Amino acid sequence: MSVNPHRILRSLAQVLAFSSLLAALPTSAQGGFVPPERISGRSPSLDSSFTQEAWLVYTYKVDAEGNVADATIQSSNGVPAVDTHMLNQLKAMRFRPATRNGTPVEVPAGPVVYTWILDTPREMSPAFSSTYEQAWEKFRAGDYDGAFDLAAQLKEMPGRNAFEDVKFQILAASIASRWDDPATEMQHLKRVMEFQNLADRNRFENPYVEPEHYALMLARVHTLQLENNQLADAQATFNQIMIRGSGDEVIQKVQSAQQAAQARFQANPDIATKGELTPLYRGGPGSWETRLTRNTFNLQNVRGDISWIYLACLGNEQRLPFPSTRPWTVPNGWKECKVEISGRAGTRFELHQLAGAV
Repeated sequence: MSVNPHRILRSLAQVLAFSSLLAALPTSAQGGFVPPERISGRSPSLDSSFTQEAWLVYTYKVDAEGNVADATIQSSNGVPAVDTHMLNQLKAMRFRPATRNGTPVEVPAGPVVYTWILDTPREMSPAFSSTYEQAWEKFRAGDYDGAFDLAAQLKEMPGRNAFEDVKFQILAASIASRWDDPATEMQHLKRVMEFQNLADRNRFENPYVEPEHYALMLARVHTLQLENNQLADAQATFNQIMIRGSGDEVIQKVQSAQQAAQARFQANPDIATKGELTPLYRGGPGSWETRLTRNTFNLQNVRGDISWIYLACLGNEQRLPFPSTRPWTVPNGWKECKVEISGRAGTRFELHQLAGAV
């Protein structure tokens, strides 16, 4: 069977890789800041000569002369040829340097996530499969600590393919569910959704999760979102379930839950959603986002450090002042909004959506 490679850039496109550095600047400094502009070299990418699936997170700096400095692969699935290739392309880029009040300055860029997946039959290596089955045996026996230890081994296996990563994420989500850790469970399930949604958008013949199992997974994500009062996110998941044409029983269940949640939301003037900043790579900054249902909102009970908060809507975005003594309000005419928060990994907080203007 011939290999049909597909390259996908997830999260920010290269040209937008500097939004995080702009957001990190004090509000007073942004007016005099001009971000760097790439003038030579290509955005790092792979081609059809790479026949292993790969994904990685990289960061770098653009120094005051416009050269790339401190290019680093922060996290990857451990394909050495891919890491080397991407680093070489990173270092070959040249920029018109950033300036602050007309003076060239060094600035950080990223993190940027790059994913390369292939439409090939899904299978696990013998070593991965053996450890995976042992982990599930411990899970079924109620030995969740033992299952977790084996799951950690699976995560560190170099060169694992996306199907293996999906299997690991499902196992890790199941363990998190038994430990009553909905935030971690959601994090793992969303990673599965990322792979499967990429495959769907590229019309892959080989899914990462079989349709009937994926429908149940989406239903679980929908439940977790509703339990955390993420009504707009749950609506998006419900729409995905409907588009995929899941079974009538699944559709009726999620539709009933969605309607009940909407009624509770409308009856409550203050709806709280719990959030936790999770990192893209070990030791990196944390991030979190959610769609908004109401136009007035604020943060409460922050435990940790928040660097910046962005309101991102269809065609518009705005950095929000934080800390703030007053709730924030979505500007008139802005639609399909979500809140993006970044800061120290592990920071926890509550996002409160408030009825009516304040």
